[in-house]
Amino acid sequence: MNNASDEAEIVTDKSNGNSSVAFPPFPQPPPLPLASLIVGLVTCVTGMCANAVVFMVLVFARRHYGSNVNTLLANQSAMDLLACIFATTAFALSFPGASQDYLAFGEVGKNLVCFLLRNRVLAIVCTNADKIGLVVITLERYFKVVHAVLHRKYYRSWMSPVGVAVPWISALVTFVTPSLVSTRDIVPGQCPMMGFWPNEASEKVRTPIRT
Repeated sequence: MNNASDEAEIVTDKSNGNSSVAFPPFPQPPPLPLASLIVGLVTCVTGMCANAVVFMVLVFARRHYGSNVNTLLANQSAMDLLACIFATTAFALSFPGASQDYLAFGEVGKNLVCFLLRNRVLAIVCTNADKIGLVVITLERYFKVVHAVLHRKYYRSWMSPVGVAVPWISALVTFVTPSLVSTRDIVPGQCPMMGFWPNEASEKVRTPIRT
């Protein structure tokens, strides 16, 4: 029995004689049962409300007391809040009876809605950034508590903005870039699919971007 992951189509460019390997796309997830959609939607809405409250409290504390830790925690809460918002949107778009025709937004708008929301790219970016943000906060706390003297000696005010930016930039570069490269509009009028790689070397990023 042939394995779909082992299949490859050799595409030859007659104009220059170059060949490339087109790997099969990511298997599309089956439609979720209505119960799963409802549970997911309720969970995301609950998380959205809770993180909105936490975010407002942290922003208030940051303005009144000022702390680089509050800045990092507020950024962390913002990641959680945005992840819940985008996941809620993705669940809503997946509900039975939800409109699948995004051409009303134009070709560019359709691709943006499909890529960013329906394919959950924004939700995954926020989730990945959230994980990296936890590492940044852990390292900052470690050096401040365990190496307090060195922290006071070498800490600079610009380090907090860098700690805020690193998770976002890392998540965007490590997920959005390979997702864009591997996305192809296969069926006209339908959402583009991810997982089409130009060669075998670039196919190696297949596993990381699906994590």
